[in-house]
Amino acid sequence: MPVGTLIAIFDTTHETLRAEDYFRDAGVAFKPVLKPRKIGSACRMALQFEEKYLPSALAAVGKGKLALKAFYRKSGEQWQRLD
Repeated sequence: MPVGTLIAIFDTTHETLRAEDYFRDAGVAFKPVLKPRKIGSACRMALQFEEKYLPSALAAVGKGKLALKAFYRKSGEQWQRLD
């Protein structure tokens, strides 16, 4: 599995803003970005981070009981949902 760029998509902008605090506390280096249009969600924001932070991001989502839609991996020009 190649290491690359991931984004976390949440249900709402408010939830994404909450997630920033939990990601920070978990030591996840992230940046807020606009959600790619091809990915469906009411929220227009996403949190982008390196794949090496995925375990910490998962822990942050669980700790905050965040409404995560999905994590996506950048592959060329496409975003692939992680299952």
